[in-house]
Amino acid sequence: MRILVAVLGCLHLCGGHWGVMQVVAWSNMIVDYSARDGLIEGAKKTFDGEHPCSMCKAIEEGKKQESQNRGDDNTPTSTQGLVLKECTFERYIDIPAPRGREWMALARPELDLRAESRGTCPPLPPPRALA
Repeated sequence: MRILVAVLGCLHLCGGHWGVMQVVAWSNMIVDYSARDGLIEGAKKTFDGEHPCSMCKAIEEGKKQESQNRGDDNTPTSTQGLVLKECTFERYIDIPAPRGREWMALARPELDLRAESRGTCPPLPPPRALA
């Protein structure tokens, strides 16, 4: 219980209560917009900053009022041009597979099934009578 109170206190001191309320607002917005326009378009409208809901506007106003009461005006606002971008992969990294004995190192010798460890290696060179 003490840890929960400490975490909630730290969350409040860091301004996390605004973040929690913003997540609730975004959740409501994505449900509303997706019901009308589909999931992808609903997500775009939710996070583009051009379609704020009434709760988002109230949160922004509350943040401004709180920062004016404290005297700092360097808090980030939603008009900074932050945009949700698509994730694209540039290039994959080709890592060669290990060869030979590099991958045969085992932590447990009893699991080593190589012929050398069993003592059943074929004679080298092969017998001439069979060739």
